[in-house]
Amino acid sequence: MKIFVTGATGFIGSHLVEKLIKADHQVTAYVRKTSSLEYLPKEAKIAYGDISDYTSLKKSLNGFDAIYHNAALVADWAKKEDFYRINVEGTKNVLMAVKENNIKKLIFTSTSGVLGEEDCKTPKNEDSPYKPKTDYFLSNIVESDLNHYRISKMLAEKEAIEFCRKNEISLTVIRPVWVYGEREFGSGPFHFCQSVLEGIPFVPVGGTNRFHVVYVEDLARAMVLVLEKNLSGINVFLIGNETPPIAQEYLGMFCKHLNVNMPAMLPKIFFKPIGFTLELCYKLFNARKSPLLTRSRADMFYCNNIYDVSKAKRELGFVASTPLEQGVKNTVDWWMKNAKIFPKR
Repeated sequence: MKIFVTGATGFIGSHLVEKLIKADHQVTAYVRKTSSLEYLPKEAKIAYGDISDYTSLKKSLNGFDAIYHNAALVADWAKKEDFYRINVEGTKNVLMAVKENNIKKLIFTSTSGVLGEEDCKTPKNEDSPYKPKTDYFLSNIVESDLNHYRISKMLAEKEAIEFCRKNEISLTVIRPVWVYGEREFGSGPFHFCQSVLEGIPFVPVGGTNRFHVVYVEDLARAMVLVLEKNLSGINVFLIGNETPPIAQEYLGMFCKHLNVNMPAMLPKIFFKPIGFTLELCYKLFNARKSPLLTRSRADMFYCNNIYDVSKAKRELGFVASTPLEQGVKNTVDWWMKNAKIFPKR
């Protein structure tokens, strides 16, 4: 099949392109001219453009069998208007371009975060209500940028579902849990490992809560499976490991392979005011780079963050097969090999 992939140079997108090419699909990667092509296989065709430019996007989408829409602003630190311009308006452009080119199959990468990432003892499934906003410490004074991200992804997802249902386009929404693996520089573990190697004495991590993750290679495999199943209508899948690990054990594995000790853990209340103060100061000075600690980073590893991934097993035949220890080792080894991080040996 002829496949078009937005966000192809990103963390998830680059792994997806590799998997699609290995499955003998003809893949065109839609990339901005400023993007690095370092992680794209040479077999991928390149189309330059931006999802914010509808005219260019519409022209580029001509003649494809299916579209993977991965392009998004994924961050816990960015301007509110950028989240909505890229994640919501960019998705609307993709939807209109798909319709105008008479393409009948779209796979959209969303996030489990649209269901909420607050502390929850019961696993959420695909039918759980949307709850993208987490009430962080003093959110009524300064809103968390991670909330802007999750809300924008929820709006994009709802727009995609409504649009595709109305226009009889087969849509599969992929909601990954927290993704880790090679080429990850912003979803949690990389920042954590950098901080540990710099000698941070305390980390915001709970002792018994579970934190749902999936290895990027497993996620990419699930996304290719969706295409092979040739699903029709509207489908939504949560993708993650069958058993979420204890957050402390998960991060401890990174420390093990970095050859450093896990820093001491303190109660969450200790980090909340620090995260808020740093965010407030950075906002006042319009800083582009995020502070080391934000309220969302101070909160996420204390939450029982779990989802029900049984639907993907039942309907796609997908099970995340990479052992957690192996996935973490692969990630750290890749960081070392590519000089992205410098662990002690």
